[in-house]
Amino acid sequence: MKLLGPSRSPYAFKVMVMIAEKGIACALEDAAPSSPEVAAANPLAKVPTLIRDDGKTLYDSSTIVEYLDGLAPTPKLIPDDFEERIEVKRWEALGNGIMDAAVAISHENREPEATRKGPDFYAKQQKKIDAGLATMEKDLGDGKFCHGDNFTLADIACGCALVCVDIRVSEMDWRKSFPALSRHAAQMAERDSFDIT
Repeated sequence: MKLLGPSRSPYAFKVMVMIAEKGIACALEDAAPSSPEVAAANPLAKVPTLIRDDGKTLYDSSTIVEYLDGLAPTPKLIPDDFEERIEVKRWEALGNGIMDAAVAISHENREPEATRKGPDFYAKQQKKIDAGLATMEKDLGDGKFCHGDNFTLADIACGCALVCVDIRVSEMDWRKSFPALSRHAAQMAERDSFDIT
């Protein structure tokens, strides 16, 4: 299998963490959405895109991680139980939303100053990050893991969102306001899957 996506993409990072946790053989090809290979594999020309061994393609990080979890029986990172599965996917949606806002700020910062959208745009994106982190902080509480007693996709999504904020909104000192998330980020940094990718 081959994963297409920029090495700096937080969504490709999420998929690579899942690949490492599952012990699945998959190469990462550093490819921009504008590349011919991405356009040929994904009608939306978005990354990450997974090219399976049978030649079929999957796109959107949420779909890809669900596929990967089904490829290898252990460790199970998305629960089978409906309510638990929905809770883990809710954490993933929170993580994706935080990453969306952080990426939007990062992209806007690279625009020429004359064409930037202005302070209202930044405030709107920052509000999403703040609200998302506050919800994660409250829901994590004193727990070791984001959901239940085991490492799941919820932890991957949360950890990747925090890494994304550190990289894309580096001026934000979120650790003082969110001590539970700070603890969680430190735990994720100790995992080989986060270090390898």
